[in-house]
Order: sequence, then structure tokens, then C-alpha cells
Amino acid sequence: MFTYALVSILLLASGASDAAPAADGPAPTEVAKSKPKKICKNVDLTGSRIGKRKCKTKEEWEQSESVMELGQKGAQGSISR
Repeated sequence: MFTYALVSILLLASGASDAAPAADGPAPTEVAKSKPKKICKNVDLTGSRIGKRKCKTKEEWEQSESVMELGQKGAQGSISR
């Protein structure tokens, strides 16, 4: 019973020091907002049955998709018959 009381007191004492936020650093929510969220997709590789997982931000995915569309349009327009 004494051990239980001692552990309870120690837990309460350690929790009291964590209750006050640190004033010298930014809050964890501020740090998370500055980091863009990554979106992961499985990409098929030519000549392989196993795909590769690529993680990029939303802007990076949009940029790579627009580059691929331009490449496809250019390849279609270069065929002369």
C-alpha cells in the first residue's frame, strides 16, 4: 500500500512540472503547420511487376502530372504521316 501511495505522489509531482508550457520554443502545432503534408502513391515501373512508392507534396504531384501531360501532347504532335 505504501508503494502505491509513493508511486501516486511521484506521478502527480512529475505531472505538475509538465503542466506549464515552455516559453522558449514554438508550440508543436506551429511546427506542424509549416511542414507540408506528403501524399504517397504507388507508381508502376516499366518492366517490373513490383511498383515503387513515391511521396510528394500536393504541389509536387500537380507539377509532375502537368509535365507528363505536356510530354504526351508533344509526342502525339510530333508524329507525321
